[in-house]
Amino acid sequence: MAMMAPIPGQSLTDEPQNFAWERPPEYTDPNDAIMFHLDRLAEEPIAESVLFLMEFGYPVDVLTRSILTGAVSEGIHSIDVSLIISDVIETEMIYMATTAGIDFKETFTEDKTDDELQEEKLTALILKKLDDKLGKGNTEFARETLAAVGSAGEDELQAMQDSAASMGEGMATEEELPSEEVPSPVPGDQGLMSRGV
Repeated sequence: MAMMAPIPGQSLTDEPQNFAWERPPEYTDPNDAIMFHLDRLAEEPIAESVLFLMEFGYPVDVLTRSILTGAVSEGIHSIDVSLIISDVIETEMIYMATTAGIDFKETFTEDKTDDELQEEKLTALILKKLDDKLGKGNTEFARETLAAVGSAGEDELQAMQDSAASMGEGMATEEELPSEEVPSPVPGDQGLMSRGV
C-alpha cells in the first residue's frame, strides 16, 4: 500500500514562489484593496452575478468572505487586509442589493429547529409534486396529500386550482368536490411519513 501523503519537508524542495500566495501581494494598502474590489463589483457581469446570488438567498457575509478568499488565493492582497476591508465590501454589496430592490440575507439564521427545516423541505417537495399532479387533473391525490400535511397547504391548493382554471384546463374546483373527501386534520394525527404515503 503506497502512501499518498507528502513526506515531511517536501514543500521546501518545490520551486519557490510557485503559487500566488507565496509571492508578495499586489496590494498592501487596505485603501487600494478596497478600490480594487469596488471597481470589480462595478463591472456589469460581476454585479449581475453577485445580485443573482443574493436574490437566490446566498448570505452577504458568506459572499463577502468568498470574494476576499479568492482575492487572497490570487495574490491580490493578504489575509490581514481581507479582515480589515471585509466590512466595507459587505456594506457595498448590501447597498447594491438595496438599490436593486432585492430581498437579501445578511447571514444564515439559526432561528429554526431541525424539525422545522425538515418540515419546510418536505412541504416544498410535496407542493412541487402537487403542482405536477394538479396539472394532470389529479385533484383527489392533491386533497389526500394536503390533508396529511395539514390545513396550511390548502391555500396553496386553492391558488394552484385557481391558476389552472384561469388557464382553461377545466379542473374541478373545491366547491365541485364532495366535502367528505377532505378529512379535517386532527391534532396528534399521524404525520405524512408514518402513514406510509
